[in-house]
Amino acid sequence: MNDVTLRQLQYFVAVAETQSITKAADRSHVSQAAVSLAITDLERSLGVTLTIRRRAKGVALTAEGRAILTDARVMLDHATELAERASQARNELSGPLAIGCFRTLSMHVVPHLVQWFAENHPKVSLTVHEDNGRAVQERMQNGQLAACIIYEAQLLPNSQSLLIQEQRRQAILPANHDLCSQDEVSLRDLAQWPAVLLDEVPALERTLNEFHSRSLEPNILLRTRSVQTAQNVIGRGLAYGLLIHCPRQSPEGHLLTGRPIKDDLPRNALMMAVPPGRHTAKVRALHEALLALPDHSKT
Repeated sequence: MNDVTLRQLQYFVAVAETQSITKAADRSHVSQAAVSLAITDLERSLGVTLTIRRRAKGVALTAEGRAILTDARVMLDHATELAERASQARNELSGPLAIGCFRTLSMHVVPHLVQWFAENHPKVSLTVHEDNGRAVQERMQNGQLAACIIYEAQLLPNSQSLLIQEQRRQAILPANHDLCSQDEVSLRDLAQWPAVLLDEVPALERTLNEFHSRSLEPNILLRTRSVQTAQNVIGRGLAYGLLIHCPRQSPEGHLLTGRPIKDDLPRNALMMAVPPGRHTAKVRALHEALLALPDHSKT
């Protein structure tokens, strides 16, 4: 049997994850012929057929290919960790680090991470994929991302999690709102006023359930997936919002203020989600960077 190379495994995993020779070649920055030859050589070395190459329909894995995929990822992880151990011995980390981030968290988290890695590990090439909490975790569980930054309520069962910051939602109000005279507000207080609610899973459903469980019905003026839109609506004095982060002003420049909520609402902490198993030195560095993150929920 010919030797199996890490390069062959790398191209095989890329093909499995993209379901395409062309996309795998683009991701690996090599020609399609190089990827195709590597897969053929790998199949010859292992004595099994790993892929079914369908014209105009992409590439599918055989049963043997699906079985070997997990081992291939593990071997590549071990090789990466070996290189990172050598880098640590030289007191440096390098290479790509692809992570996921829940899109509304990105503005609070990503600038800090870019600066932290630039100052502490400048040879690490950080790539951030922004999407909803489920989508980024599924990409992580498929081996495409090393870790994800999400809220606790978004955590999927197959993800492990590390606590970054204890956080809870607060009422975000325009600076001249009548409720600003109170040190804290209740859901009953808020139900009398128009609301702009974040239309994200599972945030909206949880918020509605919290009102309904107290026999309250929120007066919903607007549902939006954009935090900036919600902040601008609040800043114009049109509604309140239930958000974790309270900036001093809206993107349009109107003053905002936050008030704690009296009701015993569950926390929705900032978490780092990671796949089960061992974590590389770069993922451990990411955790260190996140622990140094300023708490924007208190600004």
